[in-house]
Parts: sequence; C-alpha cells; structure tokens
Amino acid sequence: MAAGFSRTLGPVSGRDLITAIAIGNEISCRVGSVAPGQFHRLGFHPSGLFAPFGVTYLAGKLLGLDAGGLARAAGICGSFAAGILECWVDGTQPKFLHPGWAAQSGITSAFLGRAGTTGPAAVFEGRFGLFASHLQNPGIARDFRRITQEIGTRWDSRRASFKPFPAAHVIHPYLDALLRLRARHGLTPADIERIDCPVAAFIVPIVCEPIAEKTAPASDSHGRVSLQYTLAEALALGALGKTAYRDASLADPEILALARRVHYTVDPAYPGPGHFKGEVRVTLKDGRSLVEVEEFNRGSFENPMTDVEIHRKFDDNASAWLSAEERDRLASQIRQLEHLPDASALVDRDATGDRLADKRTKTKNA
Repeated sequence: MAAGFSRTLGPVSGRDLITAIAIGNEISCRVGSVAPGQFHRLGFHPSGLFAPFGVTYLAGKLLGLDAGGLARAAGICGSFAAGILECWVDGTQPKFLHPGWAAQSGITSAFLGRAGTTGPAAVFEGRFGLFASHLQNPGIARDFRRITQEIGTRWDSRRASFKPFPAAHVIHPYLDALLRLRARHGLTPADIERIDCPVAAFIVPIVCEPIAEKTAPASDSHGRVSLQYTLAEALALGALGKTAYRDASLADPEILALARRVHYTVDPAYPGPGHFKGEVRVTLKDGRSLVEVEEFNRGSFENPMTDVEIHRKFDDNASAWLSAEERDRLASQIRQLEHLPDASALVDRDATGDRLADKRTKTKNA
C-alpha cells in the first residue's frame, strides 16, 4: 500500500504509515464494538463489514483527506462493506477473500472521497445505514458512542488479539491447553479415551455444531471452524500451522476417529465474546484424567505472543514466497519502520533485482 501511495503522492514515511495503520485498526475495532457478536449470529463476517471502514480511514490519512473527504469516503464505503458466511455451510472459500476485498474497498472509497464523490453522512446510524440494514431486529442493542467515545485517548485496538493458529479464534485456548498436555505427557491419539471441553454458549453454532459436520469436515474451510476436528489434528500431528487442514489430514482415519471422541458441554460460567477461555479434560485409556486450562487465549492483551513467536509465524507464512535472507531483511525493516523516510522500502528490490511484490506474483503464477 505504501508503495502505491508513494507513486501517487510522493514518499510516505514509516512513521506516517504506522499512524495510518493505527487509525485503521482503531476504526475497525470501534465500528465492530457497536453491537458485539450480533453480526456473526446473523451470518455476516465482521472482517468483511468493519475492516473496509478501517482501511478507508487508513487510506484517507495517507491521502491527506480533510474531514469532509473522510466523511464522504466512509459513506461510500458503506456500500462496499460485505461478507456473508454461507461458505461456512458448504465449506467453500469466499471467507478468505473478505480481508483483501475489504482493503480494496477501503482504498477505493478513499480515492472516490478525495475526488468529490458523495456518500451518506449517517452511514452507521441512518435509517438504512450499516446497522439498520444488517441487524434488522430493532431490539438488538447498539451503542454508537463506542465509535467516537475517547477516540485518540483510549485505544481499543491495543486489546486486539494476534492469531497463532489458522483456526477460528475461539478454538485457540483449547489448542494451546491440549498441546501443552501432549508435550508434557507424550500423548498420542491411541492414548485418548475422550476429550471434554466446557464452552461458552455463543461458540456452539460457530465451532461445535452441526456435530456430523464438525467431526468430519468436508474441506479445509470446514476444518478451521471445527473444535472437534481441530483438536484432533493438533494432537495427532503435534502442531497446527500453515500446512494444517490438508486433504490427507482431513481423510486420516486416526484423526477422524479422535475427532469423534472430542465432546463439549455448555458452561454458563464461561465468559462472553470479549474473553476467550479454554479448558480440556482428557480421559486416557489407562484411566488417568488430565486437565489443562488456558484462561486467556495466547496472542491476547492478557496473554500476548512473544516477539519470537510472532517472527516464527511470519517466517512460516512467508517461506513459500521469500528466502530466509529476504525474510530477515524485511523483518529488520519492519522493526525500524518508524525511522524509514520512505515506507515503500518494504517492497523494494531484493538482491536479484526483482521487486518483492512482483516476485510473489511470479511465484504464485509459476
């Protein structure tokens, strides 16, 4: 993004890019906090609905839009915000497109706002605004003050969570708890009689039911939103990373048999959407019982990932596109981003003379 804006406006400093990203993250979080959890319940993907607004303000900051231009851009963006979750039903892949589509929508909205295209001022709270059109039950509580209250002094985005695993976020604390037990006791699927997980009621329709679908996912998309299957694969393979949910794993009889031995019960004492807690109670075939609790998901404000863990995930994800040397160079530049006079250095040419962005495209199309 910085490279594109540099070509349009001149150099974007690293400090300006960090400021714009902080604004974009904050706006996304604040729009999402107006009616927490309600969009998911109705089949909408929050990343597709809220992130476009964050990117609009991010891009608007880099474009130097004034208040009027930002208001126009946000109004335009409301018509681009989208993301239904019907793909959860048949296990197809549109959900993976939503973050990228949100970025494109936000950037386009900012440029249109700069060009003078008009957009509705009441895009959030209006009669046909985002919340009225998508949450059509007037009984659903909406607190629009959350968008602007203490903005600039209280940063809700600082409490956002990183995701160490490529799975539904609510599964993460169960994963870490189970993987700790696996490492501590050398567990294998053959050792397990059953695994019991107390859960909050709100996660049941997301990752626990329908049970037949969750214990035998038809695709990687289905697997990522299955508590039962995800725990089974993680215990069987010892990890859940970039190579998770492959066809061979989804058809593995040992993993599928273990998934059927993962059970859940709703615990009314479990916290709501703002706090992801997990507990696994493993009953072994030799009669022993093992219990492990993860009070806060790893990556959260209360249980942050370490710099080493974040760098390791970056290495894992980028290894198919960049060499170890390129990854180290990019990571070093990101750590020094605040001091870069031109943030487009992040995508500048590598040692072979190719731009990194072009290299990724060539690799993907090869």
